[in-house]
Amino acid sequence: MQQNIPLAIVLQAIGSFCFASSAYLQHYALGQDSDGNRGKSRLGFGQLWESIKRPRWLLGLLAMGLSLGLQVLALRLAPVSVVQPVGLLAFPWSIVIQAWAAKKRPQKNVIRAVGVTVGATLAFTIITAVSTSPETHLDQNRVFLGALVIYLCAMSLGWLGSKGPRQWRSLFWASGGALFYGLEAALVRSLMEFANRYDWLHSPSFWSILIALLIGSAAAGWMVQQGYATGPAEIVVAAMTITSPVVAVVFGMAVLGETGRLTGVGAFFMLLLGLIAIGGVIWLTLLHPSFDDVEDEHPEPSPPENEPPEGGDDEDHPAEYQAS
Repeated sequence: MQQNIPLAIVLQAIGSFCFASSAYLQHYALGQDSDGNRGKSRLGFGQLWESIKRPRWLLGLLAMGLSLGLQVLALRLAPVSVVQPVGLLAFPWSIVIQAWAAKKRPQKNVIRAVGVTVGATLAFTIITAVSTSPETHLDQNRVFLGALVIYLCAMSLGWLGSKGPRQWRSLFWASGGALFYGLEAALVRSLMEFANRYDWLHSPSFWSILIALLIGSAAAGWMVQQGYATGPAEIVVAAMTITSPVVAVVFGMAVLGETGRLTGVGAFFMLLLGLIAIGGVIWLTLLHPSFDDVEDEHPEPSPPENEPPEGGDDEDHPAEYQAS
């Protein structure tokens, strides 16, 4: 199939809206609203199974499937280093959806963080599109080595999601899932190139890449659900839409050789813009109001039991009874 970059960008843009919708539906199907999971604890298999049976979660799964289907079509039409960054549009879509659901206007600083991140990533995408080489250099050893590095990094982020600071757990989980999703897009592109050049049906390398793709996809889905369970959907979408494109672009450049026309100046600005985009996600994590609802780890001590507050009425002294 011939390359058609404009059509690929349109398909990925539609897919980004589907992804943001999936994030909203699955996040609330897990019951993680402002009163839920304040300890940012890991989601168990039993809890996940209960969520899977909810219609809203299944509708979110359908939206996710549509998003992935559109992404695969886009990858058939354009290099991964061009397609994947367009998924950033899920970030502003998510902010809009959450604001609409809450019937609240996003804070000005949140809008600024979104603007900085979107602007940096769109500029990043333009540079990659201009620098993209029409030819892909497929080296099986480099594909396996690149996949192994990403697996190890994602597992490390998963550990931080379980044991790290509560405020950052959602970001760690989502970033680990995003590493797998970025790898997934790159491996899909690798499989397409492999099928076009070799006898894929009888190739152990092809099936090995496919197995790595399936395992990574399952791990990504699990880690993203943990992200929904430990923080707001916007943070998950932000981490996914920033980290995943960076991983896919780096994989496309270093492993598949997609940006053969990239100059030193272009590489410098790509690095700079990538860092700015990641900084925007961290900024959003610090600003998001959901984190303001986390209970204080050191609440003020309640009155001694032998000295009850005057009046003895729960309604007159809600703070003392909440702390006890």
